[in-house]
Amino acid sequence: MVVVSQNQQKAAKQTFIGKFAQKLFQYLSINYRCVMENPRLFLMRKIARLEVVRDVVCYFSRSTPSVPVSHLSSRLLQNLTVPTVVAALKEHGYCAGLAIPPDLIQEIREYADQATCYGDRNPKLPFHYPEKERLEVALNRKFQVGAYLDHDCTAIEKVIRDPGILAIAAQFLGTTPTYIASELLWSFPIATDWTQQLKAAQVLHYDIDDYRSIKFFFYLSDVDHLSGPHSCIRGSHRNKKLLHQLLGQRCASIPDEKLIAVYGGKDNVVTFCGSAGYGFVEDTFCLHRGNPPQQKERLMLQVEYAMNSYGNLRVYQS
Repeated sequence: MVVVSQNQQKAAKQTFIGKFAQKLFQYLSINYRCVMENPRLFLMRKIARLEVVRDVVCYFSRSTPSVPVSHLSSRLLQNLTVPTVVAALKEHGYCAGLAIPPDLIQEIREYADQATCYGDRNPKLPFHYPEKERLEVALNRKFQVGAYLDHDCTAIEKVIRDPGILAIAAQFLGTTPTYIASELLWSFPIATDWTQQLKAAQVLHYDIDDYRSIKFFFYLSDVDHLSGPHSCIRGSHRNKKLLHQLLGQRCASIPDEKLIAVYGGKDNVVTFCGSAGYGFVEDTFCLHRGNPPQQKERLMLQVEYAMNSYGNLRVYQS
């Protein structure tokens, strides 16, 4: 039988209070900076979490997109059509079946080998992918992710400007799409705790990057269940519980199992596996996660469009 002394209980309580106070200070500090430096972003982040607000804003923001709806010259849609993809997005919150052609895959992979990558998105930890293990040994630490923070790759630019995904974005957003971000990211198989997984978006969450936004994902390596595949909960982009709307992006603090149970159970979890080039698209309000890789690393490209641009969204994330 383990007996916990009053001193141990007091110490544990003080530790908890200290951590809570630290997190609260960080949260208030970031929000204050956002109010002062980017009030449009602050307002959007606070009210766009409510579905009724998003619907009203999107209704009055509708306009004729200035991009063509034709996808005939697209190299990414394969046999999909724009209306089919948009219909699936509205009904399920996602659509799979996109693909990057082999020549662009090769070009992006060559770029990933040669360009500077940053361990755990830290600008102070630059490395080149072939030298990753050597740096990890030198630092006596393993990287959870590796990000190309300022990529300059012609093949990625072709993906960003592809007429097919621009047409999907335009029809889904109901206005001319604004390109807001892209990221080329490695996810590595290492042992992690919940806090690390939360920081790397490896727990269920949804993104509030605008009143409506859309994100395209493409694997640049073969991805199976051991490689950290992306998952989402079908239909969770609509009709969220009021509490989960009020919590906004802090829904990520709720255990995945609880969120899955609320939104249809395990049968409603969709996991995307596929060979290099495989792609899919999501409504960013759909609950999703990148599963932690178990045995194999994963290289993925994300491209996001929205109705508006608010600058660097990562600066004001707590």
